[in-house]
Amino acid sequence: MAVTASTTVPAPVDQVVATFADEAFVRHVAEKAGATLESFEVSGETSGAFIVTTVRAMSADRLPDMAKRFVGDSVHLTQTDAYEAPAEDGSRTVRSDIRVASLPVSGSADQTLRAVGEQTEVNVDCTVEANIPFVGKQVAAAAEPYIGKALSLQSQEAQAWLASR
Repeated sequence: MAVTASTTVPAPVDQVVATFADEAFVRHVAEKAGATLESFEVSGETSGAFIVTTVRAMSADRLPDMAKRFVGDSVHLTQTDAYEAPAEDGSRTVRSDIRVASLPVSGSADQTLRAVGEQTEVNVDCTVEANIPFVGKQVAAAAEPYIGKALSLQSQEAQAWLASR
């Protein structure tokens, strides 16, 4: 299944990238989404190509009923965001992979952070896969709205976060 989302953050790309790679910001967004940030790691300098790896835990009660039987009380999500070095105009491309522990569910996303003057246009194309016999498509379809909300929440919170700095 696929999810596409777009938004504009009123800040330059380098500030948006720094925000998305800030542990305090990532923890804030996780908490807003009802999750707990369990680990956070940045590999490399944010001025070039780098990778951000986060592990979040969330209550299984937020999962669709058909997925609850495969996990315990909580589900752990590992997200790896590989940022390419900036393009000449400062824009960035990010490749994200999301893995769900205890479930054969994964997601991959291509994100573009494009400079538009002093603003950043954030475009995300995400694919969700659930390799569960007979119900995989239903689980993936049920996950789509949550992914769209998570993508929108990150950008909305980035606006508020940057405005408060």
